Amino acid sequence: MTLRDEVLGVVAAVQGTAELNAVRFPLTGTWSDGTTTRFNVRDPHRGDSRQGFTRLQTDPIPASLRLVRFHPADPEPALGSGLDYQGGWLVLGLWGDTSTWTGQRVGVCRLVDDRAYPLVATIGAQGFRLRITALNAAAATASDLSLDRNDSHRGHLPPGVHLTPGEVITTDTGDQYQVVPPVQRDGLGDVVGLSWQGRAEDRTPSAGNDPTPLPDPSPQPPAPSGYDPAWDDPV
Repeated sequence: MTLRDEVLGVVAAVQGTAELNAVRFPLTGTWSDGTTTRFNVRDPHRGDSRQGFTRLQTDPIPASLRLVRFHPADPEPALGSGLDYQGGWLVLGLWGDTSTWTGQRVGVCRLVDDRAYPLVATIGAQGFRLRITALNAAAATASDLSLDRNDSHRGHLPPGVHLTPGEVITTDTGDQYQVVPPVQRDGLGDVVGLSWQGRAEDRTPSAGNDPTPLPDPSPQPPAPSGYDPAWDDPV
């Protein structure tokens, strides 16, 4: 028996021990595709709690990644399915490589919550979360013949939300954006260009932000009766 055979035998023994599996896979849940499985979730940024917190504040999209391992005896959920997890929605985006030793693979997931995706937007009747970052670019460029929409902002979408150029979204803060190229498709969430179109007309007024236009300036008072500029105005 080779050393490799011995290692594989130890791995098989561990995977077949119910007590150890109860520790390795402490969570049980039903994913949106109907699959019920035991699993565990690991935050790859938890090794250094201070660094993980800093990254969540400065680069929240990568910080929302989670690694999920499933019980070897349970079926795996389908890509794109999700479940409730720690106040957010955990979505399975893609699979890692199959392990040579265990024969299993790790699911790479996105935790969709208000930390990574603080805005809520609508397009028609569809509502979804997203993150918008400014690119310090003009929203449009005018020429003699056309008006070109520029990607003045970048929109980070959660898995399962897909937008196409030309669509217009409205955020819960009242801003409207038109989707423009580039559009990058990804199982862990698309990234799209957004051109800011201004504020929605029906935005709810709030302190310091009232969309009601100011009244027109008062017109000049009428000239007094009997006034003749040829005689009354000084030369």
